[in-house]
Amino acid sequence: MASIREVAAEAKVSPGTVSKVLNERGNASISRATQARVREAAERIGYHPSSIARGLAGMRMNAIGVVMAYDEESLTSDPYLGPCLDGLLSIYKQERQKVTLFLEQNWDAALQNIPFYGDGHCDGLALIIPRTTHPIVDTLRSQRPHLPFVLVGDSREGEGLTCIDLDNVSAGRMATEHLISLGHRRIAAFQGNADFCSNDQRFKGYRDALASAGLPYDPEIVYPGVYFAESGVENVRRMQKQFTGDNRSGRPSAIFCFSDSIAFGALEALRKYDIHMPTEISVIGIDDLTTTAQQRGLTTIRQSVRSIGQRAAIALLGLARGEITPGFRDLQLPELVLRSSTVALQQ
Repeated sequence: MASIREVAAEAKVSPGTVSKVLNERGNASISRATQARVREAAERIGYHPSSIARGLAGMRMNAIGVVMAYDEESLTSDPYLGPCLDGLLSIYKQERQKVTLFLEQNWDAALQNIPFYGDGHCDGLALIIPRTTHPIVDTLRSQRPHLPFVLVGDSREGEGLTCIDLDNVSAGRMATEHLISLGHRRIAAFQGNADFCSNDQRFKGYRDALASAGLPYDPEIVYPGVYFAESGVENVRRMQKQFTGDNRSGRPSAIFCFSDSIAFGALEALRKYDIHMPTEISVIGIDDLTTTAQQRGLTTIRQSVRSIGQRAAIALLGLARGEITPGFRDLQLPELVLRSSTVALQQ
């Protein structure tokens, strides 16, 4: 294998100059002609710098790590993770960055692998939807304080945290305000995973909209759940059991589902109970990530997850290159998509 000294002899420069040029470190003091001569010499004799050695020496590796915990059957078909990865990879392909996917069974496994993530393999990490109850973020900051990272699909508060996400508070507020504008006053909330940052933020938007409209907040029609269709099915069942007989008049006339997946389950359950949607109950979701929402006529709040992935990739490169400082926040504005699942309240 060719050595750095052989490249130096071929280009008629010092080994130090070769190292600076090929590792893209300190090039400002080296003329473009010399840089070109060094690269041509390296190509002629087949020399390639060791990426691991560069990483351990604190040099740029032009490699990014993507960390996620996923234990479902298919990653690429996941309505969030698939488009998010697609967006990340599209930018890194343009920027000629290598990508290492650290796919863990859970966040505990990711926590144990922090030493591996930071041992010179990557210039930075993208953490996709880490759990708010898990110490992965704080541990990463303490154990690898000089390793840049971004949170994707997570915009928790915290000094120095770089976050790329949907503006979930605005999304929750927009969904609720739409239902209020149609005359609905009893609006149920079908929540997602409690340990996802988005859940609390969408709930805040829901409560803010009720308060702004002068409507009372009723915790009895707020239903905890997860971001899956089964949760929507279960919560419609609970709501039906809760509002029967003499209590029927108190049943909500609209449901704000914290994701489209929850909404799909709710629509299925409403049909099962012969509750007519939208004339008896209007339903709105958040996401619009698949064609299913359009096929089922679901009114929803759209987010572009591919765009979130792209913006996260750009932000992480900016951190690694020193072009932006930690603490940068990029929150995508939501968009209301009107379809047939919401109508004005029938008096």
